[in-house]
Amino acid sequence: MMRAALTWAVSTTFLWVAPAAHATSMELYGFGPRASALAGTAEAVADDFYALYANPANLAYAKHIHFGYGTDAVWNRMSVDRNDPTGDYPTRLPRHNWLGHVGVSTPLGGWAKDKAAFGLAFHMPLSGVTRLDALDHRTPQLVLYDTLGDRLTLLAGAAVRPWPWLSFGAAVQLLTTLEGQARVDLAVLDHRVTRKELQVELLTRPYPILGVTVQPREDIRVAVVWRAASEVRYRQPLAVRVEDVGELAFVLEGVGLWLPDTLAVAGSWQRGPWLVTAGAVWARWSQLPPLAPAVVLRLDDSELVSQQNTADLLIDMQNTPVPIGARDILQPRAGIEWQRGGMVWRAGVQYRPTPLPKADGAASYLDAPATTVALGAGVQLADPLELARRPLQIDAALGWTVLSRRTVQKLDSTDPVGDTSVYGDNLHLSVALHHDF
Repeated sequence: MMRAALTWAVSTTFLWVAPAAHATSMELYGFGPRASALAGTAEAVADDFYALYANPANLAYAKHIHFGYGTDAVWNRMSVDRNDPTGDYPTRLPRHNWLGHVGVSTPLGGWAKDKAAFGLAFHMPLSGVTRLDALDHRTPQLVLYDTLGDRLTLLAGAAVRPWPWLSFGAAVQLLTTLEGQARVDLAVLDHRVTRKELQVELLTRPYPILGVTVQPREDIRVAVVWRAASEVRYRQPLAVRVEDVGELAFVLEGVGLWLPDTLAVAGSWQRGPWLVTAGAVWARWSQLPPLAPAVVLRLDDSELVSQQNTADLLIDMQNTPVPIGARDILQPRAGIEWQRGGMVWRAGVQYRPTPLPKADGAASYLDAPATTVALGAGVQLADPLELARRPLQIDAALGWTVLSRRTVQKLDSTDPVGDTSVYGDNLHLSVALHHDF
């Protein structure tokens, strides 16, 4: 009876532990209202703390101390059509998100004036901290959007500008990894737990962002940025001593949030009040690890045999995660900005092919090609009393992302989910108040 119960528990665990998100709002839309309005093409133009993600090399172009804070909201309106949407595996649709950010950047003075700068920024969910979900791999779900933005990120970086036409920068993203272990002793015949211990560690890991900006003329910039693959891992072993039976070892580990290596190339051209930006991002989604975590369960009979004899394994189970088969993608992007007086207007567009293969097997990880169109504006606030050296600036951007319909027929006609068709859109709003000192 005990063995049957353990087998049922492990089988259930195998089905219900698949992480559910692999992108955040920064990766999909850009960091800050200006980057969002320019469809993410801020690598060549951002020169405040937003450059920590866009391109840390541009920090060295800043002339003033810059402080700002803002908020982002994402309203997801995705849909999945299927024959039986409420069967054993009901569809999981992305929920809305509310995010916040704050940051500061400053150039150095003295001999390093106009040659070096550093910055610091936080990007955080306002409804909680990093969230990892565990869903059955057969549950239809949009893995790039489901827990969008639910990740606490600290960005820190610096830049140097050895010559007026060249700057280098580096930043790190600090993410938290969850590790721990638990120990439980059970007296089955007495129906008692005789020992219980739990240890959990939150380990911080840095992931680099490197950037180079070349400015051959005052009106032209070219930037190259590399962002290392980043991940949030978890590992939770459980050791249970079952009195009069033996030792039960259970280990669950995997990757919750994962982002690929990206290489971004962008350029900008300034002509009077007009600024034009364009670029592309190469994302190595082919390195996407299996979404299902590794699960190991072993139970021996060490309590039933003498110390001179070797314990036998009563249960020895482990899964073999299946590769996803994702592919690398190239995302083209372009933006335009027009400034006159204290007003600035922006617009941008980008196209993201889907990195995920068709969900025609047992797994139902869904995605579709996405096109994003964005508009934005900024205004300097009036300061009639001249209390500040420089006026406050408010920026806002609104992006509309549309998923092309993607219909998939399951290879197995008896699949409990059946054929799926994913489509829909979302709205992304970014607003920030910032100030140069």
